[in-house]
Amino acid sequence: MHVMYALQPGGMEFGVIKLVNGLVGTTVRSSICSTTPAHEPPRSLVAGEVPVFELRRRAGNDAQLVWRLMRLFRRERPHVVHTHAWGTLLEGVVAARLAGVPVVVHGEHGTLQLRRHQRVLQRIGWSLADQLLSVSSRLAERMAAEMRFPANRIRTLRNGVDLSRFGATHPREARRALQLPEDGRIVGTVGRLVPVKDQATLIEAVARLRGKGLQVTLVIAGEGPLRGHLQSKAQALGLAADVRLLGHRPDVECVLAALDVFVLPSVSEGLSNTILEAMASGVPVIATRVGGADELVAEGLTGLLVPAGSVEDLASVLSLLLRDDARRRSMGSAARLRAESEFSLPAMLLRYHAMYVDLMARRSGGTGRDHRARTGSDRTAGPRPNLTRSGEP
Repeated sequence: MHVMYALQPGGMEFGVIKLVNGLVGTTVRSSICSTTPAHEPPRSLVAGEVPVFELRRRAGNDAQLVWRLMRLFRRERPHVVHTHAWGTLLEGVVAARLAGVPVVVHGEHGTLQLRRHQRVLQRIGWSLADQLLSVSSRLAERMAAEMRFPANRIRTLRNGVDLSRFGATHPREARRALQLPEDGRIVGTVGRLVPVKDQATLIEAVARLRGKGLQVTLVIAGEGPLRGHLQSKAQALGLAADVRLLGHRPDVECVLAALDVFVLPSVSEGLSNTILEAMASGVPVIATRVGGADELVAEGLTGLLVPAGSVEDLASVLSLLLRDDARRRSMGSAARLRAESEFSLPAMLLRYHAMYVDLMARRSGGTGRDHRARTGSDRTAGPRPNLTRSGEP
């Protein structure tokens, strides 16, 4: 059972949905617990075979949440509870231990809590888990260094991308669907409109390009509390007609297909799903050098990296790529090949499936094969995994 603060639009949440949907029909049966009422979307994106449990935690610290989670775990009797990020670490792990859940996994996705008392609490929560996960090697290194936590207890499992979903839409078709200039230069980003994503720096970089005579349309897909602020910034910079705030888009594959360059200007990340999706779409990537960006972007081959928060650096590399059609095409092709060879969704699913089975096998004192045989008619029942059914090569 996956436990998250809220089933809402976001990279971590969509990543969990990809995981649980991808494991349908395997020997691992999944469910999701959202500690607040689920949002729509992404509630409708969860496969019908995956139960979703919704709780109503109070804002801030909610001691009663531990009790409610413990009752849920005792009723549903999951073999594994997998909590995600700070929002469910302590409550989820403690409730799982009190409920007698055999295996507890916790995953970090990018943002660490660095106040003194939070560091202590994170170390305690991580220590109570049977397996601690990171989505990137850079994040794992930071977890060990910032929290003084044993590096050998942190396992990195990188995200994967559904290659069959991305790269099939022609750019002109996508631009017509989004009412964008068919022959113009289109730059875009996808993400929640929150401070950590720093779309404001991207808007300022586009204004710099405009000042140098380079006409660019900026597309921002996503929703969040900074929408009004970003609109005001675009207007103040004279970009009201050139910055398109699309809101949340379920057809992100169409948005990415319309772009000449994808930009991720975040100040903090784990391993960005949107970078992977841009790569799978055959679009060159410019990303800030944070989190695991350098594990995804082969600099100079599939994209370029810049310091976080630097308008000047971002504007400079954008200008470089937007003026060089051949280099953009070469980078886009290389990005797609890299996504296919190293970050496919079936490969990710196999890694998670093997981890869950192996953890349960170690808990029960047998091998993975022994455990599958013993639990074939229980909660992990199902056929042997066929993790290539997504249509990907």
